[in-house]
Amino acid sequence: MVEPMTSPKTHSAAPSALGYYYQAVYALRLLLSGHDDASVSIESWDDVFFEAGARRELHQLKHSLDKTKQIGIKSRGVWRTLTIWLDFATVHDISQTSFVLATVASFPAGSPLECLTDDSADRSSLLDALLAEAERVRDDRLKAQQLGKPEAKWPHADRAADCERYLLATPGDREALLKRVKMCPGTFNIADAKLELGKLLANTVPKSVIPELTTQLLAWWDRQVVETLTGERKEALLAEEVRGEVTTRAAALHDKGFFEDTETYLETLPPIAAAVTHQLDFIDATTSQRKRVPSLEAAARAQRAAWMKADVVKTQAIREYDRLLVREWSYHFDEAADECKKWGDEKKKSSGRDLLNWSHFDAHLQIRSIDKKYDNPDFIRGSYLYLSGQGSVGWHPEYENLLKELEKKTKGKKK
Repeated sequence: MVEPMTSPKTHSAAPSALGYYYQAVYALRLLLSGHDDASVSIESWDDVFFEAGARRELHQLKHSLDKTKQIGIKSRGVWRTLTIWLDFATVHDISQTSFVLATVASFPAGSPLECLTDDSADRSSLLDALLAEAERVRDDRLKAQQLGKPEAKWPHADRAADCERYLLATPGDREALLKRVKMCPGTFNIADAKLELGKLLANTVPKSVIPELTTQLLAWWDRQVVETLTGERKEALLAEEVRGEVTTRAAALHDKGFFEDTETYLETLPPIAAAVTHQLDFIDATTSQRKRVPSLEAAARAQRAAWMKADVVKTQAIREYDRLLVREWSYHFDEAADECKKWGDEKKKSSGRDLLNWSHFDAHLQIRSIDKKYDNPDFIRGSYLYLSGQGSVGWHPEYENLLKELEKKTKGKKK
């Protein structure tokens, strides 16, 4: 369970959002830690469920941007976590399971929880301390009840149920669980995510590519996690997949090639240019044509952003490729423009729809790709849409005049 970070903005959703995002980054960090057959799932029995062969780990995460926070035997997060794990132990064999509580917080001096940082340390003093604390909470609430106080005024309401759950467990169950528990205080927080991942990547990839690689890897990983949470993805998240992404992206960044990445900068893009839609309107584009446009155009712009962020030199190569695309388009467009004087409006629109379809279905078969190692046809499809938003290409034989007329009308309305 991810605890919200305290903030003056008590109604802000940001702390919870950061907490859930932290789960995803933490899970990625686990898969980068070197277990070849590892997999993770998120928000199943615990915040993060980790498996590697017969080994299983349940990870509870306590995130905060405040690194000065402390966690102790009276902390609600400790008791909530014990309840979750005791419930798990009642329906699962825990002989091959470890339980990890990772927290940004630190321990107060002399905390009985300190034994949990060492797998081999004796847990008996901690068991005694937890029992005493659970009994104290129960007794304090019982005393308040006997004094006739309303239940809303009874103390320790935030962990009363969890302490009661602990007391219901047998001494043997408590001991069996605690011997398999480990705490990791002082864990990284979300502000240090890229730095933390960079440390792990430094063992396998050139240092020069790490900043951009972490950005790309996190964007790809976010998509995998979202598909898991929405049910689009049924299988667990695998270390093998992560290694494959790291290897492919690092190699592309290192040799400055044109790598595949249509996701990293997708959320940062400005809205699609109005001219893209106007050009579709000019030709009365079909429903299927309009349906294809938004994702294709956005993916092409996101891909361009990824290349230029990784290597500013690619800007010139992209411009040259755009000139090639415009030239190839012009061969088809000029033919239609030459004939358009003979046509009625419906024929002109039909011609425009045909040209748009050429950019979707045929252009990538007739035009070389931007790089011999990069062959995603959607880049050409989306680039033509992007260029239509700039007015560099168009579908209607008279699109330039139509755009100018539209611009005049818009300016007139503003006056």
